[in-house]
Amino acid sequence: MKINDDLVKLVNALKQREEVLIKGQSTRKYNKYFDLMVKYAHNLIVENRQEELLPYLENESISIQRDVAGLLFNSYPDKCREVLIRISKMSVKTGLPKHLGNVRLSAAMALEIGIPKDFP
Repeated sequence: MKINDDLVKLVNALKQREEVLIKGQSTRKYNKYFDLMVKYAHNLIVENRQEELLPYLENESISIQRDVAGLLFNSYPDKCREVLIRISKMSVKTGLPKHLGNVRLSAAMALEIGIPKDFP
């Protein structure tokens, strides 16, 4: 795999998004990495390489799981729905880190509102 591979860039963007949450940084920075994440995921899907993201649905990071579930939802709806449901049921009382409250809310909203068919 070459160093500029879209999977490597995507994983880096996922990690950067989590770091923004941990450090309480700006929404602008969080969204910057969202745009990059979507771009690289789209490239992988166009290349029919989306299965390379499946292991990240079980990543130790809840933030990464949520992001990947959204990215892969249209390719693997059942697996991704399970992840989104599990995350949406989490709370600080059940061990969800406080800085991930918006991630839980995002998962719940994705289930309620849905994910566009052309995403990413």
